[in-house]
Amino acid sequence: MERVAQSASATAGAWRLVGSEIVPPRLVKELRRRTDREGLVYFAGHLAAQLATGAGIFFAQGTALIVPAVLLQGFVLSLWFAPMHECTHNTAFRTRWLNRWVGIVAGLFIWRPPLYFKYRHADHHTYTQHPQQDPDIVRMPASLREYFAVAIGLSFWSKLLTILVRSALGRFDAVERSFLPVEERVRVRDETRAFFAFYAAVVAASLAAGLGWELLLYWVIPRIAGEPFLRLIRIAEHTGAAESPNLLENTRTVIANPVLRFLFWNMPYHAEHHLLPSVPFHALPRLHKEVGGRLVHLSRGY
Repeated sequence: MERVAQSASATAGAWRLVGSEIVPPRLVKELRRRTDREGLVYFAGHLAAQLATGAGIFFAQGTALIVPAVLLQGFVLSLWFAPMHECTHNTAFRTRWLNRWVGIVAGLFIWRPPLYFKYRHADHHTYTQHPQQDPDIVRMPASLREYFAVAIGLSFWSKLLTILVRSALGRFDAVERSFLPVEERVRVRDETRAFFAFYAAVVAASLAAGLGWELLLYWVIPRIAGEPFLRLIRIAEHTGAAESPNLLENTRTVIANPVLRFLFWNMPYHAEHHLLPSVPFHALPRLHKEVGGRLVHLSRGY
């Protein structure tokens, strides 16, 4: 165990992230200011978009438009990943309990408990693009078939279900034990159990009310159908970028359209987010103006 700890420490020491020093300290201080207003506006807007796409399913039933309506619902639903992610950074809102509870709501929508994600994601930021230590590294697909397998999330659901079940049982594997603090593992377990209890209650209530089909149509099917949209966006964040600790070259920013930027809470500015993870999502466009010209990977659309 001591040798493993020493090895991990040596790896961390060798993977010193660089690049953020190009941002003037005075600007960093300004950008880090947190508020509740922007988070509430984005949350309300995202919720309104979800209700609108749900209405689209309602009116499209019985017509050929039901397929694009379900896909659109799934697309907006998958993007709840962004506020869940932002809330685990405690930057979406100035008020801490808003970060906690909005993160839980977003996580419930997409079946991703935020506390587990918080600690896994912390390792992703510590070891961004490290060939062995980054838990979320996505290799460049070796073939078109492999690309489509990653894009449609062929292994995603089995992996997610395995993580959820293992977390609910408190049986974390070696990788998870490396990023989950011992004192937090019970909380991670209990949060995952609470998620399962919530879903069981929703299913039971839906069946009792005769709304089982509606549950599938408005939530379950769109959630599954929408995941490939998120997979494609997340592939673009790092795949094909340098496997180096230089944040200016190991992460990609995409200049997305305003609607996607809004619904994805400015996360297309992903290199900027990795440069300064403590900067709230609403300040990322301003940070981009400062560093955009220095980024190695800057794409004009997905």
